[in-house]
Amino acid sequence: MATTKDIKYAAMAQTFGLLRDEPLKPYTSFKVGGPADLLALPKTVEELTALLGYASQQNIPVTLLGGGTNVLVSDKGIRGLVIVTTGLKSGIRITDSTPEKALVDAAAGERLSTVCRFALDHSLSGLEFAAGIPGTLGGALAMNAGTKAGDMSGIIRDIKILDFKTLNLEILERKKLDFSYRCLKLSGIIVAATLALKPGNRTGIEQTVQANLSFKKATQPISVASAGCFFKNPVQGMPAGELIEKSGLKGTDFNGARVSDLHANYIINTGNATCDDILRLKQHIQDTVFNAFKIKLETEVRIEGE
Repeated sequence: MATTKDIKYAAMAQTFGLLRDEPLKPYTSFKVGGPADLLALPKTVEELTALLGYASQQNIPVTLLGGGTNVLVSDKGIRGLVIVTTGLKSGIRITDSTPEKALVDAAAGERLSTVCRFALDHSLSGLEFAAGIPGTLGGALAMNAGTKAGDMSGIIRDIKILDFKTLNLEILERKKLDFSYRCLKLSGIIVAATLALKPGNRTGIEQTVQANLSFKKATQPISVASAGCFFKNPVQGMPAGELIEKSGLKGTDFNGARVSDLHANYIINTGNATCDDILRLKQHIQDTVFNAFKIKLETEVRIEGE
């Protein structure tokens, strides 16, 4: 006999044409994860607003995924509605340009690599640090993605969000945004952003981009399944990768979940590792590093699901 929950979810799936019990493995860069009860891939802000409004009325929990590059989904999956925002695209545009600055508008679902290519093609500087960072623009902003050369907080002019409670669109200027290390605190969903870049020399910009890409390829396992750097760097002292390497953990493998030999702060999926395998390895890394250095590593990767 169908439960009230089953009937409620079936009604939403039919109303919006949603996928039911959809495996989330294909939607994450780690290539792990059980099913979502309901999966939506909206292409417009209007679709997104309608989904959130309906889910709120029916008390259906909502989880957001962007490009799935900084997330680990449990083997049991995620209950309720999962919204993947990669379809939120409306083109990339220069909205204002002077010799000193250029404002670039882009929707949250645009790949960060596409925005970087746009900047290069239009001889705009400021995004070189982001070369090779995977995922969407929205995801990069939500986690304040960056490298030693810079992060998203340094180039943002404003962000357009959809407020969770009111479902109204709001534009938040840079001074109102609470950025911190690999984090942006918001009470809404990022749907678009305006970046503040600078006109520059295309050759110089391209050289910097290529140098950053070459360094990333040589020092990080970008060709295998992972979620990027798994742990945050401690505020002081050695970075997480160095702590893990000095703890003798490079190459440690739990059923295909492996500490990369190239960069110790990457946990990679070498085959059919599960979320549980990755979490076991995560805990082993944290315990080993703490025993060696009395430092508790915090995860940078977001863990979702049961």
